[in-house]
Amino acid sequence: MMQQTLGLPQQQQHQQQQTGFRSSSTNTLPEKMQHISYTPGCAPSELTLSQSSLPPTSSNDVLIKVAYAGVGGTDLAQRRGKFNPSSGCPDHHLIMGLEVSGTVARVGDDVTGFCVGDSVVALLYGGGYAEYAVAPQQQVLELPPNFTLAEGAAIPENFWTVYTNLFDPAFGNLCESPQTKTLLVHGGTGGIGSTALQLSKAMGVQTVITTVSSSEKMEAAKRLGADVVVNYNTHDFVKEVDIATGGHGADVILCFLGGDYTPRNVCALAKHGRLIQLGLRRGQEVTFDFKQLMNKWGCITGGHLRPRTLEQKELTRNALRKHVMPLWESGVLPPAEIIEMELAEAGESHRMLEESQVIGKIVLKTPQD
Repeated sequence: MMQQTLGLPQQQQHQQQQTGFRSSSTNTLPEKMQHISYTPGCAPSELTLSQSSLPPTSSNDVLIKVAYAGVGGTDLAQRRGKFNPSSGCPDHHLIMGLEVSGTVARVGDDVTGFCVGDSVVALLYGGGYAEYAVAPQQQVLELPPNFTLAEGAAIPENFWTVYTNLFDPAFGNLCESPQTKTLLVHGGTGGIGSTALQLSKAMGVQTVITTVSSSEKMEAAKRLGADVVVNYNTHDFVKEVDIATGGHGADVILCFLGGDYTPRNVCALAKHGRLIQLGLRRGQEVTFDFKQLMNKWGCITGGHLRPRTLEQKELTRNALRKHVMPLWESGVLPPAEIIEMELAEAGESHRMLEESQVIGKIVLKTPQD
C-alpha cells in the first residue's frame, strides 16, 4: 500500500504543482523525493525509504523543503493502522508525519506572509516523513529566530495540541487566572508532556504536577519546570495531588491514558476541574462514578488536532504568534530537548518511543543536498 505513488501521471502532477504558484525563476525543484513507506500494522523495523513525486499543491498552500520531521505518538498509531487519514484523502497524507521544519520552496498565489527561502515550521495533515511537504498557509508559522531548524521541528504538533487543549477557553482555560491554578500532566517527559510542563510554567501556572516512571525521568521533569514530580510506579498520584494542593485537587489534568486512569483522574480533580483527554492508551472503555464528577461540577473534554477545521487551526497558530512567540524570542520558553536521528532511522525512532526510552522529542533529519 505504502510504496508511495501519487496516482497522477508524472506530467499531470508536474503541471498541477506549477499552477497557481509564485516562485523564483531559479527555484528549480526535483521531480522525485524520498519518503518513508509503511504497511499498516507493520513493525517499526519494516519502515523503509521509498521515492515518489512531490505532493500536489494549491494556491493556498506552502511547499516546504523539509529539514526535520517530528516524531510523535500519532505516527505510531498510524503505523499500527489505528489512526488513519480519512478515506479519499490525497495520497501524500498516507505518508506519516504531522509536523516539519524547513525552508519555503514555493508559495501559492493566495499565500500572504511567507516567501521562498523563509525558515518555517508547519502542522500537516500528513506527509512529514519526506524531503518535501505541503501545508495550508494557515498551519505555517515562522521559525523563532533563536531556534535551530532541528529545534523548530518539535513545535507544531506539540504546541498546537497543548495550547489548544490547555489554554483555549473552551477546553483547559488555563489562560484565565493561571497564577491560581494547579495542573497535573501525566507523562511529563514525553513530547506532549514536556511541552505542557514548559509552556504552563512560562505562562504563569501556579503549580505544575507530573507523573513519570523512573528516577531519571523525575530529574528531567524537574529540569523542565515541574513543581511536584510523582513516580507512578512507587506512589499513588491521587494521594500526592491531594497532599500537594492541600486537598484542593488539580484544576486541570492532561491525560493520554484513559482506561483505569479515568476514575483516578476524576478523584484528583478540583471542584469545577477539567480533565483534558488526549489519548486512550490504556483503553477507550472506561468506568467511573459519574456522580462524583457531577458533584465536582467537573468536565471531561479535549481531543485530537486532525478533525479540527482549518479555521480553528489558524486561530491556534495566531494565538501562538501572539502569546508564545515572545516567550521563545525572549528565552523565557526554551527549545524542547530533542534527539536527532536520520530519516532512514524512522523505524528505530518508533521503537524507542514505544519502549519509553525518550525524554523530550525525536526529530528526523532529511537527506541534505
